Amino acid sequence: MDDSDEKLVEYLSECRAVELHTLIGLMESTLSPSSEELAEEHRAPGSIPRARTKERRQLALSVVRLLKWYGSNALAYGVRSLIRDEPGVAYHVIVRDVATRTNGSLKKKDRARLPRVATVAEWEEIVVGLLFTAAFKEKSSEEIATMLREAGLGSDAAKRAAKTFGPGLAGLALPVLVRTLGKKTVTILLKKMVVAVMYRRTGKEADKVLAGRLLGKLAQRFWARLISGLGWAIVAVDVLGFATSLASRITVPTVAATSVFRMKARVRDI
Repeated sequence: MDDSDEKLVEYLSECRAVELHTLIGLMESTLSPSSEELAEEHRAPGSIPRARTKERRQLALSVVRLLKWYGSNALAYGVRSLIRDEPGVAYHVIVRDVATRTNGSLKKKDRARLPRVATVAEWEEIVVGLLFTAAFKEKSSEEIATMLREAGLGSDAAKRAAKTFGPGLAGLALPVLVRTLGKKTVTILLKKMVVAVMYRRTGKEADKVLAGRLLGKLAQRFWARLISGLGWAIVAVDVLGFATSLASRITVPTVAATSVFRMKARVRDI
């Protein structure tokens, strides 16, 4: 396995069960019978093995291999399987592709200047930044302040941040974003982003349960706003607009959610 694949396996072997549960749900598709089997086996909330166990690592390996399969078209995957033990596209290639695809789908004025070379963590932060751009673009400072208040930021602080940065909040580096909004608010914003992506990708009633596990008491109101097309629904709509093929309709939301989860973990370390 590529180093980026192995590090993703390590993360999934230790992360919260609800995060792994979410990724499995996002990858369920008739394109891959194995994805349907994986989702069926782990549909129940308590079906994810405990973190740092041999069983959890095996499940993490299955998830990463499935993502690598989606990241490669069937022919390329078949050719790779003949010449090496680990066919499929490496995660660092997939996340870079998702960042490039997502950026290219935005209006020119909203696009970021992408680096020629970046680490996996940097590509993931770029993906999340572009999702924030999708959420905040064309929003008034009052609308952004409301979104920040609903994520737990105090009224005065929300107004101040919205007035100072406006949609430019999306372009702030992670440490600056955390200093500006606080860890709690950034974490809730990231969780809401995952729920929005999940809602648009699967549209299943069961997603309400996962939303509840991710957002707690905030879930019910946020879910109602998603269904009505308000607030963060723009993320839900835009994220699949970035996908241009059947496989990318799996990889884009899955990598988006993975990037958000891993960025949320990095927020805790700041």
